[in-house]
Amino acid sequence: MGNNCENLNFMIRSIFKILFSTKLTAGLLFVFAFSIGIATFIENDFGTPASKALVFNTHWFELVIILLGINLVGNIFIYKMFQKAKIPTLIFHISLIIIIIGAGITRHISYEGSMSIREGSTSNTIVSDDTFFNFKVDDKLNQYSIEKKIYLNSLRNDEFKYDLTFKEKEIRLTYKDYVPNSIDTVEETKNGKTIIEFVTVGEQGRVYRYIEEGQTEMFGNLVIAFNNVDHSGAIQINSTDTGLFIFSPYDVSYLRMDDKKRGVLKKDTNHLFQKRRLYTIDGIQLVYTQIHKNVKIKRISAPKQNTNGENALIVDVFCNGKQREVTLFGGKGYVSNSTIFQLDGLNFSMSYGSKNYMAPFTIKLNKFTLEKYPGSMSPSSFESEVTLIDNRYGGVEFDQKIYMNSVLDYDGYRLFQSSYDKDEHGTILSVNHDFLGTSITYLGYFLMIIGMISTLIVKNSRFNVLRKSIKKLKQKNMGLFLIFLLISLNAIGTGQLTSEKIVIDELHSLEFGKVLVQDQGGRIKPVHTMASELVRKLTGKEKFNNQIATQVFLGMMCKPSYWQSVNMIKVRNPKLEEQVGAIDHYASFHHFFDKDFNYLLIEEAKEAKRKKPSEQNKYDKEVLKVDERVNICYMIFQGSFLRIFPKYMDVNNTWYSHLDYKEFKDQDSIFIKEMLPLYYNSINKCLINKNWEDADSSLQHIFDYQHKIGSEVIPPQIKIDAEILYNKMGIFKKIFTYYGLVGLLMLFFLFAEIFNPRKYKTVIIKILGYILFTMFLVHAAGLGLRWYISGHAPWSNGHEAMLYVSWVTILAGFVFSQSSKMTIATTAILGSLILMVAYLNFMDPEITPLVPVLKSYWLMIHVAIITGSYGFLGLGALLGFQNLVLMIFNSKKRKDKIDRTIKQLTFITEMTLTVGLFMAAIGTFLGGVWANESWGRYWSWDPKETWALVIVLVYAIILHLRFIPKANNKFLFNLLAVLGFSSVLMTYFGVNYYLGGLHSYAKGDPLPIPSFVPVATILIFIIALIAYYRNKRLKA
Repeated sequence: MGNNCENLNFMIRSIFKILFSTKLTAGLLFVFAFSIGIATFIENDFGTPASKALVFNTHWFELVIILLGINLVGNIFIYKMFQKAKIPTLIFHISLIIIIIGAGITRHISYEGSMSIREGSTSNTIVSDDTFFNFKVDDKLNQYSIEKKIYLNSLRNDEFKYDLTFKEKEIRLTYKDYVPNSIDTVEETKNGKTIIEFVTVGEQGRVYRYIEEGQTEMFGNLVIAFNNVDHSGAIQINSTDTGLFIFSPYDVSYLRMDDKKRGVLKKDTNHLFQKRRLYTIDGIQLVYTQIHKNVKIKRISAPKQNTNGENALIVDVFCNGKQREVTLFGGKGYVSNSTIFQLDGLNFSMSYGSKNYMAPFTIKLNKFTLEKYPGSMSPSSFESEVTLIDNRYGGVEFDQKIYMNSVLDYDGYRLFQSSYDKDEHGTILSVNHDFLGTSITYLGYFLMIIGMISTLIVKNSRFNVLRKSIKKLKQKNMGLFLIFLLISLNAIGTGQLTSEKIVIDELHSLEFGKVLVQDQGGRIKPVHTMASELVRKLTGKEKFNNQIATQVFLGMMCKPSYWQSVNMIKVRNPKLEEQVGAIDHYASFHHFFDKDFNYLLIEEAKEAKRKKPSEQNKYDKEVLKVDERVNICYMIFQGSFLRIFPKYMDVNNTWYSHLDYKEFKDQDSIFIKEMLPLYYNSINKCLINKNWEDADSSLQHIFDYQHKIGSEVIPPQIKIDAEILYNKMGIFKKIFTYYGLVGLLMLFFLFAEIFNPRKYKTVIIKILGYILFTMFLVHAAGLGLRWYISGHAPWSNGHEAMLYVSWVTILAGFVFSQSSKMTIATTAILGSLILMVAYLNFMDPEITPLVPVLKSYWLMIHVAIITGSYGFLGLGALLGFQNLVLMIFNSKKRKDKIDRTIKQLTFITEMTLTVGLFMAAIGTFLGGVWANESWGRYWSWDPKETWALVIVLVYAIILHLRFIPKANNKFLFNLLAVLGFSSVLMTYFGVNYYLGGLHSYAKGDPLPIPSFVPVATILIFIIALIAYYRNKRLKA
């Protein structure tokens, strides 16, 4: 008995040891991170239901999270976190447990959906976001029902099966198939049936419909029967020896397709039913095409471009040996009617799709308002003016406006502005019923932030222990070491013009640059900005042949015949250069047309556009770029870009070019038509007499007209001047070069100081540090200027985010500069590389308006923190890489000195990763708050938020490895610091440009993977391998 108790105690201790071990923590975090990362690819390729069915909503995924929660509870006691010095860590771990509890409540108790309301109407119906399979069977006295939440998808489905006994009859339900976006077709089969085929009209075009002999089908509100006279009130289609006949309770109009002759078939009379006639019955149009014999109806998935299909769930029903195949149509947002039938004397009812929840109150839509950006169809904001009516509690009624980022909260429900009807007279509200789950989760978020901040400032925390250790190492005069970093700089060439130049006066062109223009997105901006964007797009340069952008842009419009022969269109493919006759990588507009003015690239451009981006070769990509440049040239020569004329009392504040003069009336029409030709004519005179007063006077008329008619949308003059100043300074393009050069120079002197310390080197290092700090302030000023010009925080698109991440990266270097000057030099180089990425081809530096959901203060907080974390994590990766290089060049002769250097840099790396992890975690969960305030759910497994969580999980694993004895070594830590940054790259570039989702900048198919990615991966692998063997040999 005693041995049995001992064995049982040993077994229990072993289970607890495993359950609460740090190894299990790391393992569960890895499984969690890996599975949710894979799920984003499943969602991208097969849709959200597939990712939910295979990962997010599975029991095994829940088990992983539950085990993590249990593991966290156990670690609180094992590591005695109730001690005073560990209170911040305790708060942090408790917060995670609370978040898990809140998420569990949200998952299993709460629900969300949408409410559609037309103006003047009321509703309390919430259509669920989840989809359900519903089954009922009854004998008119008793009933049995099943409701199962299911996530059907095209990848893999759980083949559910139910066995039950009802009234002593054995019933079995089995899943047979799921056909997404399904359409009917016919398939020949032995002993098949006779089926009639129709073509009718759907929302996206023609739709094929079939009726089996003896059956009926619904066509809108019409019931059409084929050889089934039992259905009274139906339109009867009957076959006879002499053909098909139609008998209708309504008059039937028709159009003969061959001769366009029209006619009417009188109701309640048999008429011949013929092919090639378009019949219209009570508003429903259909054409009889043919009769199929010995066939069966089969549902297949329609191509993606065909959106007329319906998602179909096919279920087999067995009852006492009798069988029936039932096809159920439905899906998310679609509450389908039940399919009702009888089998073996029992009544069956089945359906698939969303279901209706009934709110205990009603919402009346009084008015829906959609505001658009001036001159654009893009929505600026939209709002619903509603009245909430609750007849409980003695009657409650109040009015409120619901718009993006402004929510209606009532009785545990939250209503958000989600979308609107196409005719702009109806609203679609997202409804969330999750007060308890959200409140508990928010409490967890709050405690997590408190715990993380406390960890950084409490005296005896791990973070401060590392800081003290670094100070001790510095007292030993430990030097720093750099072994490999390289930046390649390309010289900027100049284009060539013909020998006889036509040059607009620079000062006048700058005045022209102050004219305001409305771009395609509706933003009012100086012509100076548009000229810079277009000339840079055409030539790849800020200046062309020593002319500034406004000179080139104005010259192209007033002297098109001259500029059409100038080699100014950049071409960078040898085959394409030869094809169009380019000279030194540039071609003129005329080069792209033959003697008959046929466009030379028309077929090549069509072929390239037909291919997915991942399938396009270098020639295809260059063809598309050059094709765009040629079209830009044409639009400049034509003058269609110059939308500089506002229209009086225009509802949408649209501005027009002089080509649109017919949109105006009376004197305005004449002014718009004649003003630019007169202005261009004055310029031509000025080119001869060199007196630009006439041109300045003509330009003033345009200024006066703009300010008189368009004053409502014209920005303040100080903002216009600021934007022109921003364009002229080109801050970010200049400082990325200076960051790189000064950073490399500083690293050189740091390296030299190790082997030959001299006072002058220390002085030079300090001077270089001050120079970098000055550039850092200029960088900050540039961001502030862009913020002021755009009216929103400068991190709303890919280009802006890179500018901000570069700034935060360098900020991280200064934060840790007291520990090591290496951090300043390293982050300067990293910041330079990030700025270089900001100006790659796929990142557009253009300032654009925000979509409504981004007009939120949560955007500034969430994005600023989470993208700021990338800078700290990037610094940790670069320092980890340097440590790997140091390990390669370590030797017994210099072992003590380099080991101390590695130790110090490893401590700094851990500190930067800790700060980066905390910022990533806080930013991620504040993103949940933003999402909940904007569209009604704090977590939806969108690819971007999922990969943001992957970052948190990956770095949590890396920072917890020190608790696992065999994994607690500097080589592994530094290697993982480098590799861990791949999760950041995936979150930013992978999600933004390769996966879809709410946060994605991608359009259409994903871009191909850049060639430098595999090269960098191989380089890191080689360095890591060499470092491993060198490190192992020195320890032997």
